[in-house]
Amino acid sequence: MDRREVFEKMTDICRDVFDESDLVITDESTAADVLGWDSLTHLSLINELEQEYGIAFTLDEVTGSKNIGDLLDAIMKHIEKRQVG
Repeated sequence: MDRREVFEKMTDICRDVFDESDLVITDESTAADVLGWDSLTHLSLINELEQEYGIAFTLDEVTGSKNIGDLLDAIMKHIEKRQVG
């Protein structure tokens, strides 16, 4: 699974979590850019991403992610680690 494929699926997940079917996200998108992205929906997003990719984010990954790109990078690290290990 490459970064583009993960990003596309992540976009679908964000659309579901934020209940906005035409939501457009970029690597630079933050909570301030998405209507309804608060602490509760952030937890829902994290949960959905973990379920989809069969991963468990570390606390540092969750708290240190400043935008969608940071979350995407964290997902890619988990996927690559699983493929190697």
